[in-house]
Amino acid sequence: MHRIHIRKRFLLTMLCTILLTLLSAPLYSNHLISGLWQSRYGNKTARIDITNTKNNANIVKITEFKAPSHKRVNFPQWCANKNGNCASMNTTIASFWRDFKIKFKVVGDGKITLNLRGPDMRDDGVRYPVMVDYRFAYVNGKQILKGRKSFWHDKSLQYAFEAKDGQVVELKFQARKHHLRWSDSQYYAINWLLFLSVSILSFLLSYKLVQYVSKFKLSEHNSRIDIVFVVVFFALLFVPMSHISSADKSMQENRMLAQYPHMFEKTLNLNYGKQFEQWYNDRFLGRESAIDIYSTITRKINNIYENGRALWIKSNNWMFHKGELQQKELSNEEILEIANQVNKLNEFCLENNIKMYMLIVPSKESIYCEFLPKDYQKIMVNNKINDYVNNLIRHFKVPTVYPYEELRQASQKDFVFFKQTHHWSDWGAYNGYLALMELIKKDYPLIHISKLDEYKKTTSKLIREDWDRRYSIGQTTGILRINKDHAYKKILKDEYKYYNHKNEIKPIITDSNLKREKYFKNPQQADALRVFLTGTSMNEDFLQFLPYSFSELKYYRLNNVKKVRKEKVFNLLKRYKKDILDYKPDILILCITVGNLSQLVNLTKD
Repeated sequence: MHRIHIRKRFLLTMLCTILLTLLSAPLYSNHLISGLWQSRYGNKTARIDITNTKNNANIVKITEFKAPSHKRVNFPQWCANKNGNCASMNTTIASFWRDFKIKFKVVGDGKITLNLRGPDMRDDGVRYPVMVDYRFAYVNGKQILKGRKSFWHDKSLQYAFEAKDGQVVELKFQARKHHLRWSDSQYYAINWLLFLSVSILSFLLSYKLVQYVSKFKLSEHNSRIDIVFVVVFFALLFVPMSHISSADKSMQENRMLAQYPHMFEKTLNLNYGKQFEQWYNDRFLGRESAIDIYSTITRKINNIYENGRALWIKSNNWMFHKGELQQKELSNEEILEIANQVNKLNEFCLENNIKMYMLIVPSKESIYCEFLPKDYQKIMVNNKINDYVNNLIRHFKVPTVYPYEELRQASQKDFVFFKQTHHWSDWGAYNGYLALMELIKKDYPLIHISKLDEYKKTTSKLIREDWDRRYSIGQTTGILRINKDHAYKKILKDEYKYYNHKNEIKPIITDSNLKREKYFKNPQQADALRVFLTGTSMNEDFLQFLPYSFSELKYYRLNNVKKVRKEKVFNLLKRYKKDILDYKPDILILCITVGNLSQLVNLTKD
């Protein structure tokens, strides 16, 4: 009997271990459980995309679509461009094989590309594998797939061929819901080291839990309740990890979330524990809801509401970032190192016949110090930001402008910074532009400086501030976790002026995991200078004006680029040296904020 009891306990321990390991799957593979579940049970759809590319007149005309049940044909805008158009079809699938047939007519000579894939399933904007099984696929009688094979949205069965205008193409295939296989794990990013760690911890926890529960005497009063309590308590511990967010950025707090750390990077990562804790704390289930509840309660209680990152003065709706208020004065050693890096970049520019200029954008908190609570006003006075910035500039061998006085004076006429975000307004950026251009004009007397009568003026209570140039309620409003309805009704009361050039230049944009680039070409200044601009998000409003003084402008963003590691964010030459040399600009402009000056210690490091 004792052996039977031990066997039962062991079996129960193993079952609990498997259950806890599966519940913890989001820790070692963000979408393993949801992807496999959707593939086998949740998903009922197969997707087929047909593209006809050569020019914008090329289309695909569906003449026949035979499917056992529900089907839908779309002609989406995302694939309509100067190179051609596409048709996207969805059809219901079952657990067993079914026959499908699609006939279409080619309009315009072009290249036909077929994609048989799974549906577009996402979690926090990130697509994850939901697979569909295909077999016996034929195009006009030619077999392109023989045996069963599984495909998902990003890894499709693709087949391309040239076709003539008016040609009719027949596509036949069989499809069904995905039948799970061990090899499916290849489609998911599984951290096997973390999987092993979770499995061991799950076993130890299960062993102790089973051992603890087995000691209860069921005949005693309330013992069943005790057992239920223990089981439920331990089960609830796993609820927060049942869904790990895969987002790169928190839209509510408007900040980049911690990335999953690596335990081994050439050597053992001694900070792995802290970095893992930061990653988990940013992504566990229910985190944003908990912060929302806390923020709502504290906002209603306090006249001045603040959280760890920002503060809001309710009486006038001014909002400020606490990072600027908590900024420490740079030491002499830090000043010398920053100056050394800036001067090294200048030496690189001189070696390649490039003239370098620098613009340091003052902080909103220093320009509008009088609107801060008294305690924070004292902090700003004690920090002596202007003193150490001017001290730093004295060590530069680069022409530099710090338009503090210009913005203070301009703030008497209109907002130079938005109330509900840390970015400068169009009016503030224009005054910074004037200060910089007057500096450049000393070396290039014929350079064009834009006047405001070249611009169309509009107004809005919403805020246009960052990369995508969309109007919003303001980044600081988001950091304070104030919902849009409340912001529209109670906070956004001021009208902000916006300036759009009458001959507006639309940039060519590259926005990838490792690079954020905007390229402007100005036909009105075809014989003017070429400029390479780099720096932080203050450049986004700056670009309303700067491209109109040059023939070409390339802008490379240093910060808030998705997959660039933190220590490399401000490493300009490491990331963009080749781009600078290939572009061969006449001028390089580094536009940086006061709050980011300390980051320039990495500017030219390898």
